[in-house]
Amino acid sequence: MNRLFQFLETKLMPPLNKVANLRLIRAIMQAGIITVPFTIVGSIFLIINNLPQIIPPLAPFFEQTLLKFSPLYSVITTMSIGSLAIFYALATAYYLTESYRQEDKELSSFVAAILGLFAFLLTIIQVDITNEGAQLIQQTNDTSIIYNGVAMGAWVTRFGGIGIFIGILTAILATQIYRFCLRKKLTIRMPEGVPDGVSKSFASLIPAIFIAFTMLIINGVLATFHTDLHGLLSKPFEFVKELTGSWLGIVVIMLLIHLLWAVGVHGTAIIKNSFINPILLVSLTENINGGTNIFAGDFTNMYIFLGGAGSTLGLVLLMMFVAKSDQLKILGRAAILPGLFNINEPVIFGAPIVYNPYLIIPFIVTPIVNVSIAYFATAFGFVNKIISGIPWISPIGIGAFLGTGGDYRAVLIALINLAISIIIYYPFFKIYDGKLYAEQQKN
Repeated sequence: MNRLFQFLETKLMPPLNKVANLRLIRAIMQAGIITVPFTIVGSIFLIINNLPQIIPPLAPFFEQTLLKFSPLYSVITTMSIGSLAIFYALATAYYLTESYRQEDKELSSFVAAILGLFAFLLTIIQVDITNEGAQLIQQTNDTSIIYNGVAMGAWVTRFGGIGIFIGILTAILATQIYRFCLRKKLTIRMPEGVPDGVSKSFASLIPAIFIAFTMLIINGVLATFHTDLHGLLSKPFEFVKELTGSWLGIVVIMLLIHLLWAVGVHGTAIIKNSFINPILLVSLTENINGGTNIFAGDFTNMYIFLGGAGSTLGLVLLMMFVAKSDQLKILGRAAILPGLFNINEPVIFGAPIVYNPYLIIPFIVTPIVNVSIAYFATAFGFVNKIISGIPWISPIGIGAFLGTGGDYRAVLIALINLAISIIIYYPFFKIYDGKLYAEQQKN
């Protein structure tokens, strides 16, 4: 272990430190941290809404009591976890501009945040351009609708985790346009004595026009190809449908999911929910009728997403019981309850893992190791095939036991994977925690 720490500290961490200290990376990490209260509050009400699945014997009681008010309190989850992309767009532009303000005090972080949100909102509407001109997309299917170009589920779909990456990109673009306008004096300057709020609003007018035309051009060009920024993001991953039949294919799927998460894209929604889940359901049906599919049902949440994508329950336990820094210690205590039910937005955006070079490596490696163990344990007959659907929020071990028809050995595999996740995260966590603790002592 000492040799591992020495290798990490002398060979791996110096370049990662340089990346972590980049202005852009710091801004995105700070944006992730600022979303923590929203993810924790949203997680609490998400758990409440799933109590009948968590405790099936009490389902009738919950349905006659708490769940009667679900439309009321579910709004909190929708407007918190379901709106993360909005928070990211605002916060990324704000913190990025704050770093630039050390060199140029004329910049306003608040104005930049509003401009960043404006740029992101310009990507929400889906427009298609044909020979007949531009038209708003209208579409209806079993799970969602697109009304006047806006994709709707329980809420505007692109406001959630699936839109975070685009929110970050547009916030960066808006910030750079804003800086360019100020450097070139392309702003409206009000005379002295005009209230500060009025002055700032007029100062943002010309940057807003530049941003509007920039996004108009981007959207227009993509619309001629019958897509947009959000659609463009998912296009390269449609081939994953062909990867579910082999160990190597499943490893590639896990790698893609977590690489996307590492840069702020909801990899689970983009790849698993969009492309993989329908295949898993078909495989589960075949297994119920005597099939022998390994990757079926909720294989990922049973064995891999322990605590959520990246197997972060092990990381949360390290935060709770090993961390020296107050930031990780408090975050661990706050994230343990959602983590037990495979909800890990508080960790992904609070530690943060997104754009954090210290934690990205174990976040990507751990699921690959876990899926390999679970895959070969099933392939060699050590555990039963999955023959039952389970709620994705089933705690560790319980989901594995139920999904395999009551095979206690599946619980053992899940616990082994948890232990391995702790081992893999530990050295990277230790170095990151030490960095935060040193900063805490310095301040």
